[in-house]
Amino acid sequence: MEGGDVAAAPGGLTCQRHGQPTKITCATCDVPICPACAVRTQVGLKCPDHATPPAPPRSNRSQTVIGILVVLALAGLIQVVRTTGRGDPARPPCPTETAPDVGIGAEGGTHWKEMSPSGLCGRYNAAQVWTGTQLLVWGGENCAGAACPTFRAPHLVDGAAYTPATDRWRKLARSPLSGRAPAAVAWTGTEMVVWGGVNADGFLADGAAYDPARDRWRPLAGSPLTPRNRPMSAWTGRELLVWGGNDLDHGFADGAAYDPAADRWRPFAPSPLAARTGGVAAWTGRELVVWGGVDLGAGAELRDGAAYDPATDRWRALAAAPLAGRDGPASAWTGRELLVWGGNTIGGNTFYGDGAAYDPTADRWRSLPNAPVVARTSPAAVWSGRELLVWGGISLPGAADNGPLDRLIERRTSLTPLEDGAAYDPATDRWRTLEPVPLLGRGLPMAVWDGDSMLMWGGLVVVSSPASSSEGVRYRP
Repeated sequence: MEGGDVAAAPGGLTCQRHGQPTKITCATCDVPICPACAVRTQVGLKCPDHATPPAPPRSNRSQTVIGILVVLALAGLIQVVRTTGRGDPARPPCPTETAPDVGIGAEGGTHWKEMSPSGLCGRYNAAQVWTGTQLLVWGGENCAGAACPTFRAPHLVDGAAYTPATDRWRKLARSPLSGRAPAAVAWTGTEMVVWGGVNADGFLADGAAYDPARDRWRPLAGSPLTPRNRPMSAWTGRELLVWGGNDLDHGFADGAAYDPAADRWRPFAPSPLAARTGGVAAWTGRELVVWGGVDLGAGAELRDGAAYDPATDRWRALAAAPLAGRDGPASAWTGRELLVWGGNTIGGNTFYGDGAAYDPTADRWRSLPNAPVVARTSPAAVWSGRELLVWGGISLPGAADNGPLDRLIERRTSLTPLEDGAAYDPATDRWRTLEPVPLLGRGLPMAVWDGDSMLMWGGLVVVSSPASSSEGVRYRP
């Protein structure tokens, strides 16, 4: 089939083997292929002709033809089973083309397993929480093409709940909020609270809470904070703490606490920190620890931090960190230390592969050993109870913009989502590489720890161009 005419299809190309619209082309011959015949290789998706070395000549030509037809028929049958045999809920028309689900099938081994289809359009930067029994996903950005990612992309207003015990999804009730990403989010024990964010119409300062037991949303009381996205936030057991964030031109250095029992906000005392966005935050059981991030107004990466005690409404400065300032690192609270690893500079010209751990009791940092994976920003990151699990993320070769990741728009055409991961064990101060999986690399995915596995869903991938993913997987160490 090489050398034939490429037939145009609405919104893209047409697979020459299966006649269905597609956005994928073979990395070797550029012939259009679809998920049913795409074969994942170390250098990208290929057609079956180029995924493996040519077979040696056979004496019986008719047997060869029959064999090819059987393989193609099986590939088509497998794709039908993947999309209809598992109770895939009907998916509404998506604002932009969703990245193809090429799946991992049985190639995930004993550690990786596919999640059932969600029925949602692909997205990244969505709100997500783990309730103790379900992964809740709501909102996020959906985009495709050279202008992706961008806050001008369509923002989604729907969501779904995934139950690992049954491997099933259900749609969430309609929210009173407009679509947005990335917002402050927390699980209170009974509700998912979502506040702030940005969409194509502007920055937002409203919020709502979703009760999965009743499948019902309620609006939050008005906040004393101005509209913003990417604030640092954490749940204390009583309040949602929100601090910092940014709008289009500058960052913020103020914060407020929301009490869902009283449906009331209170402002924080002034912080000793400069305005910033893209830093890390963790609740230690007594304090909100904030570190790093970038100051958009000054165009600088920040390497300082502070801790806020809601009981006294006071801040204290953190000891100096051994890390350079950065945007979008992976982070996790272990119960004893705040782990920080990776991230990027404000212009996307430098990516970090180093990390450190902060002990708030001793007010002391320690450097982490070198990780066995390359530098990156915005990976999936969860704490398993024993290890920091990191997978995927983005490197941005040739970045030419002047803002953090959520501002790298329009001019960006080169994205490199990564498809590997590593785990760090603080008890042994050692890293290990995660078992490989034939999954499309992705950045900005939704990820939680369910007590047994890392659930990772969605994200930003690149096939022939950037696109939003709707795939999900479970990783069990």
